[in-house]
Amino acid sequence: MLFAAIPYFQIPVVYVPLPGTFELPIDPWATMVCIGFIAGLEVARYRAIKLGLDVRDIVDGSVVTVLSGFFFAHIFTVFFYYPERMKFREMKLALDNGATQDFFSFGYEGFMSLVRVWEGFASTGGFIGAVIGSALFYLAYRKVGYWRHADCITYGFPIGWFFGRVGCGVVHDHIGSKTDFFLAMDFGEKMGIRHELGLYEAAYMVVVSAVFLYLGKKDRPPGFFLASFAVAYAPLRFVLDFLRNSDLSAPDARYFGLTPAQYGMIIMFFAGIWVIYRLKKVEFAPWPMDGKPNQEERALQPAKEQ
Repeated sequence: MLFAAIPYFQIPVVYVPLPGTFELPIDPWATMVCIGFIAGLEVARYRAIKLGLDVRDIVDGSVVTVLSGFFFAHIFTVFFYYPERMKFREMKLALDNGATQDFFSFGYEGFMSLVRVWEGFASTGGFIGAVIGSALFYLAYRKVGYWRHADCITYGFPIGWFFGRVGCGVVHDHIGSKTDFFLAMDFGEKMGIRHELGLYEAAYMVVVSAVFLYLGKKDRPPGFFLASFAVAYAPLRFVLDFLRNSDLSAPDARYFGLTPAQYGMIIMFFAGIWVIYRLKKVEFAPWPMDGKPNQEERALQPAKEQ
């Protein structure tokens, strides 16, 4: 029996008038994502200072990680959620004599669907892109310890993800199936009461952020927070995807009953387990979190500790 439900609300796009005939759109989702990036970066930067890491490596690495994440998030969306955008299509070529000839072409729109990176993001692709971007940045460009620096970024990530998922929730990017769950949202008589999956994840990130802040009071083996986030997040996301709607417009693609994200979460979970297993076999000497700058060789510990 339903005792309550969150009343429907939505934050609209605000248009700020500019000189002339222009207006600046303030998108609530994009705004929350920007706030999340700044908040998560500040938490990561604080930890970097306490560990004596070069803050520039964390700030620059965070920017590269996020940009790479967004790019691959879009590519993942096109290939796995909307593959029809990439299909070859039958077109007609006008000949000089006025006749037409049929041919198949990848098409301008197929190419532009990849270029228009703002048209759809999948968080699973974002995680893949984040790993690729951060690995290239730290290992190939800055040539510093990957696990230590990526772990520092991940420490602040749950707070950033909280704001991002709040953004998804206030614009209702992830409306779920009908339910009588008391934390669901009432979308009115036409749509009924449904799961609001963005807000569910946001609430969970409050818990994960609190746990990370507590565990971060002392130094942890490089890779600890990366693995912890993977193991903590993947099961929840795997379950939540079963609550996605299938009766509204543009339902998620499914392959053998699972969404692309669910397959990604399976990989993500076992990757986290592998890192945890690896950490148990590595000798680790905690760094003093005294805020004193470390020498260059301290940021480049032996490979077994990186």
